Amino acid sequence: MTPIRVCLIIAALVSAGLILPGTGTIPDGRSHCPAILVEADLYAEGPPIDYPYRNFSIVVETLYETESSHSDIARVYDIGDSWEKTEGIADRDILAIKISDNVDSDEDEPEVLMMALQHAREWPTSEIALQLIENLTDSYGSDARITWLVDNRETWIIPVVNPDGLEFAMTYDDMWRKNRRDNGDTTYGVDLNRNYNGSENGDPFGEWGGAGASHITSYDTYCGESPFSEPETQAVRNLVKGRSFTVAIDFHTHGNLVMWPWGYTADLPPDNEDLVRIGYELAALNDYEADQSVGLYPTTGDSLDWLYGSADIFAFLFEVGEGPDFNPDGMDTVLEQIAENIPPALLLIEIAGDREEMQFDIDHTPPDDTLYSDTGFEVDANITAARRVDTSSLSVAYRIDGGPWAEIGMSKTAGNDTYTGVIPSQPGGSAVSYYVIACDEGGVGLTSPKYAPYDVHAFTVIPDAEPPEADAGLAATITLGASVSFDGSGSTDNVGVSSYTWEFDYDGSPVELDGANPAFTFWVEGIYEVTLVVTDSSGNSDSATVTVTVIDGAIPEFGYVVFPVTAILAVMVFARFYLDRGRRRQAG
Repeated sequence: MTPIRVCLIIAALVSAGLILPGTGTIPDGRSHCPAILVEADLYAEGPPIDYPYRNFSIVVETLYETESSHSDIARVYDIGDSWEKTEGIADRDILAIKISDNVDSDEDEPEVLMMALQHAREWPTSEIALQLIENLTDSYGSDARITWLVDNRETWIIPVVNPDGLEFAMTYDDMWRKNRRDNGDTTYGVDLNRNYNGSENGDPFGEWGGAGASHITSYDTYCGESPFSEPETQAVRNLVKGRSFTVAIDFHTHGNLVMWPWGYTADLPPDNEDLVRIGYELAALNDYEADQSVGLYPTTGDSLDWLYGSADIFAFLFEVGEGPDFNPDGMDTVLEQIAENIPPALLLIEIAGDREEMQFDIDHTPPDDTLYSDTGFEVDANITAARRVDTSSLSVAYRIDGGPWAEIGMSKTAGNDTYTGVIPSQPGGSAVSYYVIACDEGGVGLTSPKYAPYDVHAFTVIPDAEPPEADAGLAATITLGASVSFDGSGSTDNVGVSSYTWEFDYDGSPVELDGANPAFTFWVEGIYEVTLVVTDSSGNSDSATVTVTVIDGAIPEFGYVVFPVTAILAVMVFARFYLDRGRRRQAG
């Protein structure tokens, strides 16, 4: 059981009055529940709360526990130091966790960035990030969509950008916003979300230190002495510059908003159509309002404009919860805020592979369990793409009874967009799993089902229970030395006859012939009963019999014909005599 789940259980028991606050420890003797702390170093003067928010020490522990439990897909990286660490005051690192298959390799996969807790008081945001981490790791291998996302994306999550501020807010002042830089004038802190280098798009109005930022050190929106003056924003900058992120979310509280660039101007960004479309898709999942960032209030030096303007990242800022509290107490409230933001986060991870979301569809209706066919099983799909289908990429991946995957190509068969692949014939009872693979000419891949091979189409080959009907053809009478061509072509079967066998005894020995039309030469007279056995591929069979009569058609013995021949010759001689005699008389 994870620490957060232990905390939730103990907090519920406290709320019910079943245990007293201050006794919530787990077996290792250390409290993991900030709501009911034993150790004062975690919460000294923190506000009374119901939800067990995790302080930075527990966040760190959670990240490394995740890496240990899921070492094949999760890796924790130290991407920089907090301001207090750079000054030797505390030992807090900026940690990011990468989640992907082959996690130690840089694969050619779309990259995603998720950030939370830039502002110290916005505690629900780190809880959302940690829950997203848990979903991506714990559900890997069991949930088809999660497994597909992990295997096809490289997702980086920074649960706490501002660790010094978080600890100060949880310990002393739950409304603290900035980091903990000593400004040297009795004031502390820089607003990290005003410390990025502006929009970097060449517009002077979007530069750091402009609208929505203050240069007065005591203000909550103090932007620092210069862009990236803070080690925390430097850590984010260095990570971004070293990666190839395509999309990002920066979680904040509050306002129930999903926003996109620009924050400094109402002018539309170059990718406005795509940003608006994606923004509304994300907001539809958490039921937030969707708007351009400037619609809330103008800002410069924020992460949103910098990520988009400097690195071409489609960045979105979530203002979580309706307020007015930046770190609400209620258990139900926080759990709802966490739950409602996981679906849009997962959707954006998915969209990272095709930010334009161009039309690309595979329309395929999988079959029910299918009767055996000796010609195989056709898989038809209507495949269309706005960027045109790369026909060389089309294939059907299949496997039998959970065995290894194989692929067969697809070709156009009917209409303009219908393609067919044929899974080879399989015996009755076989379990066939398959999915359709396609790419468009923009290099975007798609499968049916969408999250294959973790979700697949499937059918079972139904054994053929209907026997064939044998037809051995017509009886024949032949003479010795003649050949008979047997004819089994009249035999029928609902899925096709797979074998023909002809059997009979000949001169004391059994004879067996194969094929629908075999031939045999008979040299022994007699009456032969020839049996045809036809079998289909499911082993069903039928038989029929045909009769072949062989007669002796040779010339009779010479003695039997001597008299008739002599008589005929005598008549012919006698007739010739009288004919010649008559001719002589006429001549005389």
